[in-house]
Formats: sequence, structure tokens, C-alpha cells
Amino acid sequence: MNSVADLGHANAAAAEFESLKWLDEGKHPLDWNGSTRRIFSKFRDEDLDRPIIAHFERVARRHPNRIAVTDSDTSLSFSELWDGVSGLAEMIAAETKPGDLIGIALPACSMAPVAILACLGAGRPFVVLDPHYSGNRLSQVLEDARPTLMLQGEGVVETTARVIRLTGLPQPARKGWRPTEFGVDQPACVVYTSGSTGRPKGVVNSQRNLLQRVAQSINAARINAEDRFLTLASLSTIVGVRDTITALLAGASIHLLDPQHVGAREIVNVLRAERITILFGFPDLLRSVLGHAGERAGDTLRLVRVGGDTTLWSDIELLRGWLAPESAIQLIYAATEAPMMQWFVDDSCRTDDPRIPIGYPLPGNHLALIDEYGHDARPGEVGELIVESPYVSLGLWIEGHCIADSIESSGPSSRLFRTGDLVRQRPDGLLERMGRKDRQVKIRGTRVDLEGVEAALRQHPLVRDAGALARTSSADRSVTLVAYVCARNGAPSGLLDDLKELMRLGPPAMRPGRLYLIPKIPRLPSSKLDVRALMDLDEINVQSERASVAAAAAAGPAEGDSIERTVAQVWQEVLNTPVCGPQDDFFDAGGDSLKAITFMNDIERALDRELAFTLINEAPKFARFCEALREHRTSRYVPLVALKAGEGLPPVFFIHGLGGNVAELFPMTRRMTYRGAVIGIQARGLAGKESPLPSVEAMAAEYLREVKERQPDGPYYLCGYSFGGLVAFEMARRLCESGDEVGLVGIFDTTMSPLRWPIRVWLSIVRRRLVQFASDVMAARFQSWPAAIGKIWGRVRAPIGVLKVATSALIASARYRPGFYPGELTLFSPVGREPSLPPLQSIWRNHARTLSVVETAGTHSTMLSAPNAEFTAACLTQHLPVC
Repeated sequence: MNSVADLGHANAAAAEFESLKWLDEGKHPLDWNGSTRRIFSKFRDEDLDRPIIAHFERVARRHPNRIAVTDSDTSLSFSELWDGVSGLAEMIAAETKPGDLIGIALPACSMAPVAILACLGAGRPFVVLDPHYSGNRLSQVLEDARPTLMLQGEGVVETTARVIRLTGLPQPARKGWRPTEFGVDQPACVVYTSGSTGRPKGVVNSQRNLLQRVAQSINAARINAEDRFLTLASLSTIVGVRDTITALLAGASIHLLDPQHVGAREIVNVLRAERITILFGFPDLLRSVLGHAGERAGDTLRLVRVGGDTTLWSDIELLRGWLAPESAIQLIYAATEAPMMQWFVDDSCRTDDPRIPIGYPLPGNHLALIDEYGHDARPGEVGELIVESPYVSLGLWIEGHCIADSIESSGPSSRLFRTGDLVRQRPDGLLERMGRKDRQVKIRGTRVDLEGVEAALRQHPLVRDAGALARTSSADRSVTLVAYVCARNGAPSGLLDDLKELMRLGPPAMRPGRLYLIPKIPRLPSSKLDVRALMDLDEINVQSERASVAAAAAAGPAEGDSIERTVAQVWQEVLNTPVCGPQDDFFDAGGDSLKAITFMNDIERALDRELAFTLINEAPKFARFCEALREHRTSRYVPLVALKAGEGLPPVFFIHGLGGNVAELFPMTRRMTYRGAVIGIQARGLAGKESPLPSVEAMAAEYLREVKERQPDGPYYLCGYSFGGLVAFEMARRLCESGDEVGLVGIFDTTMSPLRWPIRVWLSIVRRRLVQFASDVMAARFQSWPAAIGKIWGRVRAPIGVLKVATSALIASARYRPGFYPGELTLFSPVGREPSLPPLQSIWRNHARTLSVVETAGTHSTMLSAPNAEFTAACLTQHLPVC
């Protein structure tokens, strides 16, 4: 839960959300598409005002001999359960005072519901500690929770609190005993959640909060006394507490087992032997169960409830094949802090997204979506999900006390909760979860949702689970996408290669730079990814790979392998990821134009020879690059560089920017769907031995000779980025004068010479760049500054040629006086164009017969790079021939 400190002062924050546009709720009844003909006792609104223990007492007296709880060794009837609850509640009340927190450290056994209900009967809040907590996590929870009393079984939890051991069912309370008065809006249950990357936090819910979840479960699934529950969730989670109380207040029975101890096969055996009717499971655990389930689930399982993690349509397909045709699948979407939505899955609502919608808004809650600026997200747009409800949690349990951290709205009984989930609403009212704000990362400038990466990997039929991380280099702050997968029924050979090919079908930024196969993805008891454990594992893998590379370098290259070993070592240093195979692509592994410069410079130093800078663009795959090195590709000036292969249509010639190289064009051109080739034109002088061409006219003349040799006849398609737009314009003007046909002149944010700009423009740009530089420096850890500076200093000679070409180009642009082009100029103008500069139309309107303006994404410096490259590529492709 986000704290008030994160949102600003409580009153100001509440005012900020007063004008939110709430999503429509109650479009479908709770049991829509579910078991609508089943007879049950409806949980009414007025039932939320009665304590849980009062509801349970009524059920126990109505069904005294019916089985309430079973485990592998024990079964308790409702009357036996009530007797044990009353006796333990009497002991708890005698040992503690109102407001004291009671800790429950029991395995998933019949004594756990006794302990939970006894705490409520004694009028004391409780916290359940999962026996699978690590020692460190357990100590953190105990340090923060500060329970006064611990209820334990035979196991030992180190604690300073008083301990009551539950090795058997407690004796009933004395005659005349009654439950302690306990308001339904007081703290009742503390659930420790998150903690994947830091300390756990205790979320406090009241009985009213719990009863609302119970009511919605009973009324949606029409749960009655004939049902038998099996919940594959730890009792330390809100799901485990909810399902235990739901089953007992509906008069149903619940079977308790520990899925981490019994395994998938025994879970299937329990389903059939206990004739379970309602099963709850997290997606990853259900996938494991289905791997051992056989053809059918049996004739009693009428409902599978799924929640807690991203669910895929492929999961639904597996469940449909396992369940009887009349069985239902209910998806539940909630947080420990608030219930939000659910639905019975309707397969006809399926779309191309592998992730299943999370449901319809539940009655009793107001839901809204806000964009990154705090405004209502427009229909169909993604926004952060906001919940306003009297059933939002009371706050956090901090150092033994409940501290409110939700925002009051519309009175003290209603609170606001910022979920951090990114959601959009479809036209049919269903909501789709697109990821989390805290799992959105930028990789090479592109925003990537890590949950989307995991969902894409899980589409492979042999992948059971996946986890993704973004790792930041301490030296240069570059970000590498790392993914881990575990396979179904072992690890077939070639799986990782298949997954790499699968991810190549998606956006480049979503392709993992490192991909590993492991036996199991680490998860918390709540089924959330244990990010800290995965980061620790990744650190071990990185250190191991670095040690292997260092050992190989120390041993010296084997005969015939020196090129591969050198390239692999530099590849690892620059991209922070090892070469895994001959088809590894430099740019798919995290390379960009700046890293390409660094990579080629380091390769030159390591091999002590001069190389063509464009070699990595022409041969980005590891094996092909090594082969090109063996062909002794020197830095001899070659103006034309193939950026994208093609045939059947005229090529597009793309002229370099101010720095002269074509690396900055590569991210955009490789995303073009145009069937013709794309040829980059790079400047003379990049290698440092040749002098740059002195003028725009000289460049146009030399480049035209090369273009004519490559394509003797028109139509010619010319583009130029920044300074290159001047050269493209001059080339087009000369082609027209000679009677050649020009199909396109694309000018990408080209102004006249920067040396002519007013001083106010320069000051504005410099100020903007300084602010960005300061932001980048502050984002880096202080300890990494010396290493980063040293790394840059060691590569100073890399941009010398670029600097020489750029200086010459600046002077050439100042001297150039463009004439008139008797055709159409297509001006590609980024939406984030420098505001102090005049519009492109005003710059070029006197130099061409007609102008066409195309608005692209990004700024001048980012319009050709990720995340804007794909959009800009599409804009350009629309102005090229299709056949």
C-alpha cells in the first residue's frame, strides 16, 4: 500500500481524488456466468455488522455434527471446533489485554482455524506466521509485529512473547463463557506482505473487511454447507484467512494441507479422496498440479478459483481440459489492502493478449483509473487503478500499533488505495491488468513491463513458470533484461534457443539479454515473485560467468579461437551479458549506437588493428561478426552501408547526422517493414586518417556518385537526419536538375546551421541538457562515478573521428545556402521538438514547391532510437511504395 507520505498530505491527497471519474460497477451480477441455480443462504449487507465469532457460533449450533475442518490426521465437527475455540479464547483473554497482537505459528492443520477464531473470540487481533518464512524474514516480522502471545505447535519459533502450545484440541470454556466484545471496525487481522526487495509490511484489516470478502465469495459462487474447500494458499496470506473463514461461515468444510510439503501428486489425491468441490490455487501452483492430474479432476470439483498472480488464457485452456464441462473457473483479483473485482471466466471474451482480464468492478467499491499526471485515463487507455471503499484496509501495523496510511475520502468510513497496478477497461466493461508501476522499467529507452515479459515466455507450452528482472550496471547505468524459466517435466534440449526465437517475434526491448533455465522460480508464500531471491541467484550467475571469462582469458586463447574469445570478452564487458551462441545478436542483447561505438573501439584496441566502424551494423550476429573480422575488414572509407536488406523495390538512402556515422539510424531502419533495402551513407573522415568533405555541396556530389553506382536509374528515395537533411535536400535538387526522378525527400528534424541560432536558443538547449545530465549523475550511485569516469577516459580516442566530422559539418552547414527544390519535401517533426526553435514549415517553406509535415514520437535526439524507433519507422514506411 502506498503511504500518505508518498501521496502528500492526507487532506490534499483526498482533494486530489475527489473529482475522479469512477468506473461503472455492478454491470453484471456477482454470479454472472457462474452456478446461478445453486441454492444457498445469501450473505446480506446487515451481516457485515455482526462479529465473525457470532456468525460462526450460529453455524456451529445449526450444524453441530457436520465436519468443519480436516487435515491429514484429524477431522473436527463444528461442535468440536466451537468447543476448542471457546476454550482457547478464554485462555487468550486471560493472558492478554485488549489491543495486544496474537501471533499464530502453526502449520496448515486443524489447529490453525481454532487459533484464528479463538483470537477473534477473545477480541484480539492476530497475525499468522508462515513456517516456510526464512529465519531472517521471520525475525523481521516478529520485530515489527511485537506479538504479546504466540500460539505454537510442536515447532519452535524463537520469540520473547509468552507461548501457548497447541498440541491438541483445547478443552471447552467454562460454562457461561461468552466471546469478548470486539467491534467489527477494529484491527482484527495483520497480514505481512511484499518484502520481496525490502522489509515486510503488516497490512491491517478489520472484521468488516474480512466479512466483505466472505460475502462476495459466498454470494458469487453460491457456497453452501455441501461444499468442501481446498485452499492451496498459506494461512499467512489474506487468501488463506479469507477462504478459511468463508468455508466455516457458509457451513462448509475445509481441508488443510501444506502444498510445499505434500507435492502436486498428493494434492490431486486429496482432491479426489476428500471429494473437494471448491479449489483455490495460484497460477504457478495450479500448473504444477495439472502436470500430475491425469485426464479429469473428478465428478465433485465444481469450481476452481484462481488469483494472486498473472493468469494466462493458456492456463484456462489447461483447466478446461481437466475440469468437467459444467465446472466453472472464477478469477479473483484483490490485494491484501482491498477486494476489487472478480468474474467467472467466459472464453468468448478472449483476445490476442495472452493475459486474461481480471474481471468486473465489485459492488461496494469505487474504481478509477488515473494517468501519470493524476488525471482520469481516457476510455481504453492504461492508468493506475485507484480504489475508494469502506473495505480498504485500516493501515499498517508498525512497531506494535496500527498506523493509518490510507487516505480518507467521503468521510471517515471510506478510504482510498492506490494499487500501483496499471489497468485499462475494455468496451465490454472487463478490466485488463497491464502490469505494475513498480515493475515497469526502461530498457534502451523503451518502457518494458516485466510481467509482460514473463507472460510472453509462459506462452511456450514447455514453460511452467517464469521470472524477469532488470539489472543495472554499476559502471555505466545500462539496463539488461534478465529472465529465468522453469520447464514442465524436465528441461528438453534446445528450449532456451526456442524461447529466444519466440521472444524475437516481439519488441526488441522485451528480448532478454540473459536467459536461464532453473528448477523452480522462487516465490513468496503469497505467490508473488521473490525478487530478492532471484536477484541473489542472478548475482551468483553473473559472478560465475565473469570468473569463467577471466579464467579463459588468463589461460590464453586456443589455436583458431582467438577472434571468438576476444569478441566474447569485449561483448561481455560492453553489454554486461555473455555470448550464449553463434546467433546471438549484438543489438538484441542490449546494444545501441553508443555501445556499438564502445564495442568497436575496444575490439580495435584488443586486436591492434583499424576496423570499419559499421562492421557491427553489417554483421550484428556473433558468428558473422567474427567471420568478418577474419576477412580483415579495415577502416577504408566505404560511404554506403547496408542497414536493412531488401529486394524488389528501390532502396532508401539515408544520410548521416552531424557526427557522420550511421549507427544512430540502425534502431529505426531495422524496424522498417519496407520490402526494399535501406542504405546508410556515412561521412568521410570517421576513421581519423581521411579528411572530412568540406561542404554540403561536396558531400552531395560524392554521395550521388555512390548512389548512382548502386542504383543507376530513379526513382530515388532520399532521407536525411538532422544535418543529413541538408545533404539529402541538395542531392534531390541536383537529381531534379539532371532530369532524374525523385520519389521521396525525407527531412528528419533538419534546421539551418546551429551557428546561426540566436543566443537565447543556445542557452535554452544548454540549460535543458545540463538538467538532464545532473539528473543522470544523481541517478547513479556515488561509488560508481570513479569507475564510470575511468572507463570513459580509457576510450577517449573513440569519438575523435566523430568530433572531427561534426566540427566540419557545423562549418559546412553555416556556409550552405539551400536553393529551391521543385518538388515535395516531407518533413518528419518530433512531438518533443526543441520549443525555442521555429517550426520546420517556416524553415523550409521558401525552398520547395510543397511541404508535407509528419509528426513522429520523441525528441530530436530520440526520434530514431527506442522507444520511438518503431513509430518513426512506420511513419517513414507509409511514404514509401508498397509494390
